[in-house]
Amino acid sequence: MLWPTLPFDPQETLTSYADRLSMFHTGRGMERLLRDNGINLEHFVSGRVDAVTGFGEAIGHPVEAIRRNAIRVFQRGGEFRGEATSKSFLLPQAKRYCPACLAEDGGPTDWKFRLIWGFRHVQRCDRHGVWLAATGNAAASCLRIAMNEMVLGEPVQAAPEQASYLDWLRDRLDSTCSKEHPWLKDQTLEQVLTASEMIGGVLQHGHEVKLSKLSPAETEEATDIGFSICREGPEAVVEALDTIRQTSPASAVQAGTLAHYGTLFDWLERRSNAIDPGPIRDLLRDHIVKHSAVEPGTKVLGVEINERKFHTLYSLSAEVGIERPRLSCLLRKLGEIPADATEVEGANMVFEAATTVPLIEAFQTAIPLRDVPEYLGATKRQIEILYREGFVQPLVPRTDRGSVRHVVFGRSHLDGILDQIAGLPEKVTSDDEGLHPISYACQRGAGWFERLFIEILEGRVPAFRDPTKKGIGSIRVEVRPLIAAKFAA
Repeated sequence: MLWPTLPFDPQETLTSYADRLSMFHTGRGMERLLRDNGINLEHFVSGRVDAVTGFGEAIGHPVEAIRRNAIRVFQRGGEFRGEATSKSFLLPQAKRYCPACLAEDGGPTDWKFRLIWGFRHVQRCDRHGVWLAATGNAAASCLRIAMNEMVLGEPVQAAPEQASYLDWLRDRLDSTCSKEHPWLKDQTLEQVLTASEMIGGVLQHGHEVKLSKLSPAETEEATDIGFSICREGPEAVVEALDTIRQTSPASAVQAGTLAHYGTLFDWLERRSNAIDPGPIRDLLRDHIVKHSAVEPGTKVLGVEINERKFHTLYSLSAEVGIERPRLSCLLRKLGEIPADATEVEGANMVFEAATTVPLIEAFQTAIPLRDVPEYLGATKRQIEILYREGFVQPLVPRTDRGSVRHVVFGRSHLDGILDQIAGLPEKVTSDDEGLHPISYACQRGAGWFERLFIEILEGRVPAFRDPTKKGIGSIRVEVRPLIAAKFAA
């Protein structure tokens, strides 16, 4: 076991610590210390488990603590604490540093490359509030070599208010996130920070934002805006997607999802295949399906949509076989298109397939008010009463535009009433003398027609059905008990 040793700083990368320890013992870089302990340098720098474990055992430190700060590097990605990462998300190389931190550390052999500085989304030192500066050798694994003969730069003060995602990241790294939203807790570091950057970037800089072109300050601001949304949970993210879609510059009817969601959609569609982007992909897919007329069989963010959820005016016209101008007028009468909407606005709207198609089909086979008495086997007066009381409902509500001139009733609605009547028991021939139509019972004092009719359908008043008659006209009741009950009350 190596003795004496240096205290292990849990905020430092493993390669940085190994170099400091080697300089302390041999006066040379970590290559010498690793070779003396039979550890392959390349394996150690790339974070292989056997090399990291061998190093921990050689210096006498708990292996689990050592492994937590190892960054596993593969050819096309990486891994950190069991989480898969993209190659650029977390780098073990000492590319950036905080001048204030290194000044506190001391000389070059004491410089520590902090783990948090390796994250692409970290632009400032969260302790001193200064922007991170670039080193002279971005490929070096420790600051002693990365800085070489460079002089420490002057600290440049960052914006006074620190980004909230930096505090969250620090807590995650220190395993102290006790009040984290459950939705964030189930996601990896990269899933949270990249989704935050994408959402914030589109909201702040528009749908065609090039995130790689943003300055460090702009990147931090965009990520913090997105993180402030993500930390509130999926409902807040959906609201942000609403805003992104509403602020899209796309106005054409044929505008696609890329135009509506910009860089966010492009990332999830084409540039997030190597690393699972997390639940943001499902949220955006659901949002697209909910607000766009997606054809069945279309793949949206990797998943085939088997059922149509929404129609455009064009696809709805083809579905129900009504020409677009006439269909547009019909949808206005039905309240599906606002009365003050322009033709362009109406053409850009989407309509829920599950409700709109049946509604239009019902309108095409609807029964006009004048024909309802015959259809229900009732008198004109009886239908007027039931209409006034709201028992029979027109397809276009009476308070809506066009309702006075176009009073029509859905065939299925009227058939439902007839089915209820058909469920009454048939009258027995021997009881003919005691059974009478509802109209007769009302004339003899059994009560108001509408109340008696509703009570019969609800099963509160015994009634029978004359199979030789139709609908309301087939209903028969015993008049004397009804009159007696009314006077008793």
